Amino acid sequence: MRQLYRSKAWLISILLVISILTIGMVTMLFGKTSISLTEFLFIFKGDEADPVVERIVMQLRLPRYIIAVLAGSMLGLAGVILQSITKNPLAEPSIIGVTSGSVLAAVLAITMAPSYLTTSSVLPVFACIGGLIATLLVFYVSNKAGNGDVQIALIGVLISSILQATTSFILLTRQEAMGSVLLWVIGSLNGRVWIHVYIILPFALIGITLGLLSASLTNGLRLGDTQASLLGLPVKKTRLLLLGLSAILTAGAVSVVGAIGFIGLIGPHLAKRFVGEDARKAFPLSILISALILAGSDFIAQNLIVAVPIPSFNQEAQLPAGAITALLGAPFFLYILRKHVVKRGG
Repeated sequence: MRQLYRSKAWLISILLVISILTIGMVTMLFGKTSISLTEFLFIFKGDEADPVVERIVMQLRLPRYIIAVLAGSMLGLAGVILQSITKNPLAEPSIIGVTSGSVLAAVLAITMAPSYLTTSSVLPVFACIGGLIATLLVFYVSNKAGNGDVQIALIGVLISSILQATTSFILLTRQEAMGSVLLWVIGSLNGRVWIHVYIILPFALIGITLGLLSASLTNGLRLGDTQASLLGLPVKKTRLLLLGLSAILTAGAVSVVGAIGFIGLIGPHLAKRFVGEDARKAFPLSILISALILAGSDFIAQNLIVAVPIPSFNQEAQLPAGAITALLGAPFFLYILRKHVVKRGG
């Protein structure tokens, strides 16, 4: 039975990898400008490629797809870590204040910093710093409050609410910046190019590697503080380590794609539905499922053109990926909430 269970996990993983690659190919070929498979293959034959087609694929679609896969993977891993250490099935990256802190920092930079500091290559740095500062604040307050599972979740929600309220206040007083900030608040991959790949890549490589290596530690925390301590696991330090790792993953993703929600909720729940609570299996599957969800959502977003009645926007614009994930995530959240309430007898 154990061998069958392991084979199931491998089969699901292989199918997910194939699905992610399929989404990638579809993303390269279809969009505002459709590209034939022959034209796509010509890109790799050198001089035969159409320069316009080569630019569309290599400079616009490919980096955007890579960012979608990396950001989705990071948010999914951050979400499954948080759900494990807080023992809260509704936990996702925004619960530790990283998302709210990153968005607030981006809003402050756009509304107050000189224009040369708010370019597409510099702005993510502000967002990442803001996310990490917010997490340090959660660390500090939760440490004073005892650093338990419930305290971390409650303090994270409280600080996130304060940061969101501050962002809303700034936008109310600086409405001319609404158009520039909107995509950060909703979350979008529009306009993401190779410079953004270089920004997110170090966070992804380091964060995902450390996250996969920390699966055994996460399994230890699932035993409960008392049992984990008896086994020699430093519970407080381990929880802070995993919380910090989740913050780095989230800050790196949000600093490039904005506050895309629900990825860190949907992916982990589906992964655990397939392979159970064992972090050694749930972590890799959460990464793959979340990458597929964001890559698929962004493909849908690229092909949905809507009118945006904001002066600083074009008359028509692509729907942000965050809107698609919200449409998927909101009913999923209600389903999990209802299931959790029923399970507790509420």
